[in-house]
Amino acid sequence: MRTRSFFPSIEAEQIAWLGNYASKLPVHGPACGIRDEEITETLADLQYYLWLLQYWHPAIQRDARDATVYKALMIGGDGNQAMPPPQPSTFPVPPTAPKPGIQKRLFSQITRLKAGAGYHDAIGQDLGVIASASGVDHPVPEFELAVELGATGSRVRIDFKKYGHDGVWIECRINGGDWAFLAIDTMKPYLDERPLASGNTHETREYRLRWWDKDEPHGEWTAVQKVVLGG
Repeated sequence: MRTRSFFPSIEAEQIAWLGNYASKLPVHGPACGIRDEEITETLADLQYYLWLLQYWHPAIQRDARDATVYKALMIGGDGNQAMPPPQPSTFPVPPTAPKPGIQKRLFSQITRLKAGAGYHDAIGQDLGVIASASGVDHPVPEFELAVELGATGSRVRIDFKKYGHDGVWIECRINGGDWAFLAIDTMKPYLDERPLASGNTHETREYRLRWWDKDEPHGEWTAVQKVVLGG
């Protein structure tokens, strides 16, 4: 989802932004024409939004990764001792779920708030709804590669920044071969856990990324980065 320029693209920063807005809205909202009933509804929206970002989504991502590692270990790992599957994460009981469209309602409110007779720049700064003049466009994803040990051997970790995009389209080529689609990823990092091709003792793997939004890739390719996997 594309977001407004004042709203952080990095989820850790979104958590801080949402917390600040929730604490300041009851102070400034009435002066800018936002009714008390709407403020109450917005605070309920933000409480749920923060629960999703801080607790539920990270736990589900962690469980999915643990499940993938466990599956690979059980199918292809070595060892004689039985291993039970990892236990699912626990997290705080969720607040009451609102209707979908939290971010749309939030941005609509901010537009109306900024048009209110009592609004001025000091309020905007306090609420965090004034875009930074130093905002930078990101025509391509930024990513880093690392080789690390996985459940079944070495793997390539791809850390990337989405900057408000839905995700990234990843392509790879091995030992100078043809570029081939590898994955669409909406949750960082991406872990390339493919084993070395039969007969290879090492491989040079090159990667390039582009943006993926609304079910299609678009934009320019990133600069190519590469790692060597294997001995």
